[in-house]
Amino acid sequence: MRTLSPPLTLVITTDAVGGVWRYALDLAGTLKGRALAVADDAPQVVEPLLIGLGPRPSEAQRDEAYEAGVALDWIDRPLDWQVEGPEALSESGRALAAAVTAAGADLVQVNNPPLLPFLPAQLPRIAAAHSCLSTWWQAVRGETPPLNLAWHGAATARGLAAADAVISPSHAFAAAMTEIYGPVPDLAVVPNAAVPVMAGRKRPVALAAARWWDPAKNLAVLDAAAEGALWPVEIAGPLEGPGSWGSGGAGSGGAGSGGAGPRPVHVTHLGSLPHRALRARMAEAAIFVSLALYEPFGLSVLEAAGAGAALVLSDIPTHRELWDDCACFVDPHDPHAVRDALDGLVRDPAALGRMGLLATTRAATFSHARQADAMLAVYARVLARHTADRGDAVP
Repeated sequence: MRTLSPPLTLVITTDAVGGVWRYALDLAGTLKGRALAVADDAPQVVEPLLIGLGPRPSEAQRDEAYEAGVALDWIDRPLDWQVEGPEALSESGRALAAAVTAAGADLVQVNNPPLLPFLPAQLPRIAAAHSCLSTWWQAVRGETPPLNLAWHGAATARGLAAADAVISPSHAFAAAMTEIYGPVPDLAVVPNAAVPVMAGRKRPVALAAARWWDPAKNLAVLDAAAEGALWPVEIAGPLEGPGSWGSGGAGSGGAGSGGAGPRPVHVTHLGSLPHRALRARMAEAAIFVSLALYEPFGLSVLEAAGAGAALVLSDIPTHRELWDDCACFVDPHDPHAVRDALDGLVRDPAALGRMGLLATTRAATFSHARQADAMLAVYARVLARHTADRGDAVP
């Protein structure tokens, strides 16, 4: 019978302004205490540490980390998509490297690939890509980023190339990355996960949740579609971002100007809700809508689907991959088509219930246990290679 080795310190980078926070915190909480075995070595218990950059987490977010039993450290340096050039990026990278070294990390999962090359090369380094400037710009603007932002695409390419493995949350996003950056080393698709939301009594309302300052979230079309819709449309999330490139850049789990987004007229803005309050809204919403033009995964869609909401989604590759046959797909540029889809579900209660059930069934396949198993397999593979490389280096 093998005995356990000392704990394995797994550093996972995060931010507090987007979906990466939810992803990193839930993943760390699920992995905490899991055993990771590499080859014939004794298993090690995973001890995660979240290290964040950018705007500091709210009190509610810190409470979430505490309740999950996940250690949290913060660096007062901007995120890669908040800086204006390579020099500022390197300052954030060096600060992250110092924090990772001080933590005694055995393995690092970097959710901001441009920062990965600054970490010690002897450490096993995994890049989890949740978005990037170049793929955002192609999907939202239909073109490559302007020359003044080319440095960020180059930094992302270096981060992906330097990684021991790269994680994508969907095949669609993996294809988008390889189209721009070419073959990516040890690329694994590991879908995101969510704790199922306990469905409540459904209200006659359509709900949407996003960082609305990001043009990719397509608020203008949703607002236009809400005019004259049979049911009210409620939106949760900030209208103003934390600040990034004025011309639009890749954000955390998305992209955008980082300034003020369009002011909605026909939807009801609920503001920025704590996660628990947002889940309560999802439990009651009969319909959930996402008209995103760019979505590497779409965690809010998954959470709403788990609560039994019927889905009205933009017809983009990621949504098709994850929700085909269990959502109503619409042209995200056509507010009339969106309104027709919403009203069609309202007029057909049987279809509304059927689509909600299909969404719930599909959502159940995206479990934290399955995600953790897949991530542990990637970690073990990377650690085994590093162990073998160290052995080969011994004279």
